Amino acid sequence: MNNDTSKRKKREIENAVKIISTPVTAENIAFIARELILCTLPHSDPGTVPAWSRTNGNLALTIRPGWNREKKEVYGYPYGIIPRLILVWIVTEIIRTKNRRLELGNRLSDFLIKLGLDPSRGGECSDARRVREQMDRLFRSTISFEYVCDDMERSAWLDMQIAPEGEFWWSKKTPDQLSIFRTFGSWIEVGEKFFQAVMSTPCPLDIRVLRHIKDSSLGIDLYTILNREAFRAMKDEKPRFLAWEWLHDQTGNEYKRLDLFRRDALVQIEAILAVHPGLLISIQRGYRGQKSGLVISNLSTPSIPSDLLREPIQGEVNRTPPALVLLPPPPPKLPPPEKMLKPGTVARFSALYPNLDPYACKAAFDVWVAGLPPDQRPRHYDRVFLSFAKRWIVGKMVVNNG
Repeated sequence: MNNDTSKRKKREIENAVKIISTPVTAENIAFIARELILCTLPHSDPGTVPAWSRTNGNLALTIRPGWNREKKEVYGYPYGIIPRLILVWIVTEIIRTKNRRLELGNRLSDFLIKLGLDPSRGGECSDARRVREQMDRLFRSTISFEYVCDDMERSAWLDMQIAPEGEFWWSKKTPDQLSIFRTFGSWIEVGEKFFQAVMSTPCPLDIRVLRHIKDSSLGIDLYTILNREAFRAMKDEKPRFLAWEWLHDQTGNEYKRLDLFRRDALVQIEAILAVHPGLLISIQRGYRGQKSGLVISNLSTPSIPSDLLREPIQGEVNRTPPALVLLPPPPPKLPPPEKMLKPGTVARFSALYPNLDPYACKAAFDVWVAGLPPDQRPRHYDRVFLSFAKRWIVGKMVVNNG
């Protein structure tokens, strides 16, 4: 492991400890539409195909790119991390303002900061160019939801644009430049059908979890899915089962092989569990004709407690919405580990939790200890470590061999 990777890992561990040790507040709430959880956007560019589709049972999402009149070619498909962050921002703004018209600001750089992106980065791959390109792709596409049942005898569909109206007065080359039409600014107006769908069934998310997994579009999708399933399991008081094949269809059909999708999904799920301790998941292996997949316990809890949703944040038009993702902070100065674990302690941990890494727990423990006042730091390092491990393992993945 090189030095940069080691520093990044330490920052991730420190961030995870802060999230799980700090209660969520109303300021941390963001939203996504239910339909955008049931079927998700592409992870990579589908290319020049005339239409792209993803299915989830009887529900299908189809995207057709809009036409670029100036270049006399299609805009292309919205894909990857950026359109997902844009959609979370849009849905959160709709819930906050209860308005179809959303003000984007007079400068592109201001909107980039709202998404947690870097307006100072220049060149062909600048965040400004990427955001403008993905906004054009997202807003000019036609998105269709279709539900088919009874062996194609009955069907229902909805064809819509996310934002059929809008005005951009931004410069991609100089995102800090104020619009020459400063009194107007840039804005979009979301479609009536999309607005009604958002207002009827918004799904709350913890903005801090999104920040933690923001570098993976698959991670964002899995978090929204698993968080919703945790709510359903808790509400119905029954575990929820998600077969790998279903998850692959719902959010990963770009993967040609199911085992490759499962491999990458497990990496992202581990990252989610590190900051979502209320999510209790076990892995069910396939046997005797039973599918393999994930079991979400009915003891799971969603990211946002229901009592927080009763607070009047939706009506506070002047409330500043949370930035979706934070700009990378400077590397924290972490103290060196005070002690090494005794071999017996490592063996004890491995016997109790055979599928978990004792040194990952130790890294989190060292961060926790460093935050304590000097007079409260443990004298019996290994004993307190094992006590800390009982809390640390909550929400970590276990394997069900049955």
